[in-house]
Amino acid sequence: MLRKLIIPILSLILVSMVFQSFVFAEASYDNGSGEGHNVQSKKVMLANNGNAMYQVFVHQNANAMERQSALELAQMLQQVTGAPFQLSEGQSPPNGHVIVVGRNAMSEGLVPELTNDVLGEDGFVIRNTSRYIVIAGSHPRGTMYGVNTFLEQYVGVKWFSPDYTYVPDRSKLQVEVGSDIQVPRFEYREMYVSDGNNEHYRAHNLLNGKYKDRYRHVPQSEAGLDSWSTYWPVGVHNFYSVVPQTQYHSGRQLLAMDENVRQIAATNLTSIINQRISEGKDAAYGFSQMDDIWLPDAASQAFADAHGGSLAAPMLDLVNDVARRVSAAIPDARIGTLAYMFSYDAPTNMTVEDNVVITAAPIFKDHGRALTSPENKFYEDNTRQWANISSNMMVWDYLTDFNGGGYLMPYPNLYAIGENIQFLSQFPAVKGYFGQQMQNIYAPGETGFAYLRAWVAAKLLWNPSLDYRQLIDEFVRGYYGDAAPYISAYLALLQDTFEKSDATLSGSTPITSSYLNFDMMRQADALFEQAVAAAANDPIMLDHVQKARVEVDYIILMRGVSFMKEAADRNITWNYDFENRFNRFKTHTANVVDYKSNTSIKLLYEMMELGRTLPDVPSFVQNLPTSDWLDFQDNALRLHTPVGTKLVQDAKASDHVAARVPGNTNAWAIQLPNLTLPKEGQWKMYAHVRIDPGTGVAGNNAFQYGIYPPMGNADWANYADFADGEYHYVEFPWTYQYDPALSNHYLWFAPPNSSVIKYLYVDRIIAVKQ
Repeated sequence: MLRKLIIPILSLILVSMVFQSFVFAEASYDNGSGEGHNVQSKKVMLANNGNAMYQVFVHQNANAMERQSALELAQMLQQVTGAPFQLSEGQSPPNGHVIVVGRNAMSEGLVPELTNDVLGEDGFVIRNTSRYIVIAGSHPRGTMYGVNTFLEQYVGVKWFSPDYTYVPDRSKLQVEVGSDIQVPRFEYREMYVSDGNNEHYRAHNLLNGKYKDRYRHVPQSEAGLDSWSTYWPVGVHNFYSVVPQTQYHSGRQLLAMDENVRQIAATNLTSIINQRISEGKDAAYGFSQMDDIWLPDAASQAFADAHGGSLAAPMLDLVNDVARRVSAAIPDARIGTLAYMFSYDAPTNMTVEDNVVITAAPIFKDHGRALTSPENKFYEDNTRQWANISSNMMVWDYLTDFNGGGYLMPYPNLYAIGENIQFLSQFPAVKGYFGQQMQNIYAPGETGFAYLRAWVAAKLLWNPSLDYRQLIDEFVRGYYGDAAPYISAYLALLQDTFEKSDATLSGSTPITSSYLNFDMMRQADALFEQAVAAAANDPIMLDHVQKARVEVDYIILMRGVSFMKEAADRNITWNYDFENRFNRFKTHTANVVDYKSNTSIKLLYEMMELGRTLPDVPSFVQNLPTSDWLDFQDNALRLHTPVGTKLVQDAKASDHVAARVPGNTNAWAIQLPNLTLPKEGQWKMYAHVRIDPGTGVAGNNAFQYGIYPPMGNADWANYADFADGEYHYVEFPWTYQYDPALSNHYLWFAPPNSSVIKYLYVDRIIAVKQ
């Protein structure tokens, strides 16, 4: 078989035919005889040496989606076989063998399942009966998925990415067709990944989610694709916009138990939903917490205490009450809300109203390990509890690093994705899944393994019983060609190294994480050298390999100096070849806009070009064993870039690079998250800090620093102690100890938000074991 790139949709095939002299009537078929739904599978010759043995038919009353599906079926069959497949349209099919696409009176007679509720919006039937192959769903979207499944599972077409489709070359095309009824396990299915937003790509892979009106607005769909699921209500983190009166805003959320809050929310949501109905949209909207902590008022805390101590309890009581009031005015109205951060802990002795869709978003779980792993026990237990007290539930899964190493870093969560989808499929209440692989539309889809995650998850969301490891292998073979063995070896190495480490995958995992060690990265680099050599004669496969290699080059470029030192200390001959590697990295990230949340790829290029040196050993740890102290350099820090924080060249810094933030902000702009810090023992923390003096005088505050949580763990540095512009060590007046109950725990630094200083620099943080 030959591989071919899918060509753009061909011009509309000439579809004109003389209507047949007879009309198929539903009563003409004896469904009780077994024809149409009790069919024995048999082999069917679709094309033979350039001759099409079947025509494609769509009813004249078909909508745009059914017409598009029929057109694509005819075009793709012709591309696979080289035979011209005629597409006809009319009231009745032509004579001869016909593939009937879509629901109409004739196909209903052959496939009675089309007239009941068994298929839902997305299910379909592929049935061989008499001289017909019927591909149809009860709804047009089901017909589209039926056609795409026929092309993939029967014909062998694979839509691996938005710009690469595997199309087999089969002049003789024989398929085995009986009665294939498929209904997806999850009602809502979306993998949120940049180019994966391509609507043809999603439709081909049976994804039906369109994450609109949340992070971004997307263009109007093409008519042939405009049928995305409305199961998940739009609107999130909107307590303040639904209840705008500030007197009811409390503790960064709402006064959940206040009657006025409930009346206002019900009134405003009723108005919003009625407006949506008038615009032809679904009768649903979200009403959910702000993306923040909650310091609850006394009444809310008391209600939480009465329901297991969960802060979700007063939130859920509020949303349940509002949902009942809205449904009294709009009977089919649905309200969406969150189980997220402080509200993920499910309440006791409560249930969720049937018209409320819970979105469970376990943002602080270990994304590299399954929900059923010991590391994620809290999230497993509470996911189960939410599923037990709800009848409608979405899961918002986190599949990338937003603020640490970012989208480009190696992120071994493929197995966890597969196991989590299979785990969630056992709960009838869980009807939808949203896999978030980026923060906004500018994230790179074409680098690393984002499409592998999207493709594997799409298959599992339709049918969780599939073997996710076999799916991974299928994609790798199809997308990397002769380089596949080396790509598979890299993925296995990455997964194995992570599983044996003490690392955690989160939205802030740093590039210095323990699984990204020198030995792993050196082996990974060698495997990609072999992959490149294997794909050298195939430009398409080579491009796929080089874009996957981006994640290995990224880590080596950012940590090359320390890796070179380790190689020298261990007498290993190794050179990270900065110039060639950097040029290759820039070539294959040229289309990337942001390499992590709100941080441009250009800024990353600048950071990579900073000339680093090997740092010295601080005098106060020179006599300690290396196991008793740790050096966290600037590339381990989390930077809040919107206020101008970035890494800069600084000859005064220990490695000649430091994190710098302007003085005219009070943001906690430089942070060291707990996922970077040790999980065992107690540690004293010392930060190497300096300022560029501004208008300050003795007695002014130069900067603030602290450990969060709690909010009170903060102190100020005296301007006079730093006015010389030199680096000084600041001892944190607290001892750090890892606490697994604190999912978001970190050290932070903030300027004074004035002209007192021009810039604040943080070079390194030294942790000393106590």
